[in-house]
Amino acid sequence: MLLADIANLLGGELTGDGNVDLHDVAEYEKATPTDLSYIDSAKKLSTHSNAGALIVPQGMETNRPSISTSNPRLSFARAVSLFRPPRKFQPGIDDDARISDTARLGDGVYVGPFASLAGGVVLGDGSYIGAGVHVGENVNIGSGCFIHPNCVLCADVEIGARVTLHAGVVVGADGFGYIPDEEGRFFKYPQTGTVVIEDDVEIGANTTIDRATLTETRIGRGTKIDNQVQIAHNVVIGEDCILASQVGIAGSVTIGRGVMMGGRVGVADHVEIGDDAKLGANSGVLNSLEGGKTYMHFPATEIRDARRRIAVLKNLPRLSKRVNRLERKIGELES
Repeated sequence: MLLADIANLLGGELTGDGNVDLHDVAEYEKATPTDLSYIDSAKKLSTHSNAGALIVPQGMETNRPSISTSNPRLSFARAVSLFRPPRKFQPGIDDDARISDTARLGDGVYVGPFASLAGGVVLGDGSYIGAGVHVGENVNIGSGCFIHPNCVLCADVEIGARVTLHAGVVVGADGFGYIPDEEGRFFKYPQTGTVVIEDDVEIGANTTIDRATLTETRIGRGTKIDNQVQIAHNVVIGEDCILASQVGIAGSVTIGRGVMMGGRVGVADHVEIGDDAKLGANSGVLNSLEGGKTYMHFPATEIRDARRRIAVLKNLPRLSKRVNRLERKIGELES
């Protein structure tokens, strides 16, 4: 692919020879003369690279043909899709699939081996159901979805358009609700609600999203969820959020739009997190948090206060020894 054509497709500014023929994309240090790579800072230029061309920030000069854009990393991600487009599937129904007579399948769909679609399922146009997927009764799946192998969509859940569920995702399992009875035994609180996943959501492998107790658990449009995340019943997550691996969200939490959570963030039940809040890895949220701020540590607090707390904690052993010495001196003086 010629560099000039790539620049045109990316909407970037071409500098140098636009006739450079590129065959692939690569990381900066590993690129060959037929590869396109990128840098996002001048510091990177001091590192050697054999890349045939670069995507660079606007205004940066390099010693090789380049494309200037306002966001080189984003532009490079788009270039990756040009060289390595998503794999296309051939529509069809595998002979070993099990599909109810009352399921309704759109045009151009694929249903893989040993997948099962129960009664009342609606599968939108151009959607893919991988091997071993189970789709429960009355599940509605929108168009252009990609459900990877061994996912489980429990009865009555709703999946929007262009949703991707990676292998092992479970949507709509019962929420965790029990009430001690008169004899001290646990009575299961019936979980009769549903899960609604809006358009353009992507959910990583082995993530679980529980159905609501009475109403709905909802994942907002465009939200991206990593592998091994637990989302409990009645949780509402806003649009365009990012949840990294091993995040755990307890029941009845409300999360605004644009919220970002690092790995292993834990959120206690019934709290609210405002729009555009950011939570550092391993944060523990015990109380509601305002939007537009960055938090970290346990319990989660604004980053400036959290750093002060961490600094004090690091000094505790030294301070403890100092206090012990002072106590001994005071004891000697008193005696």
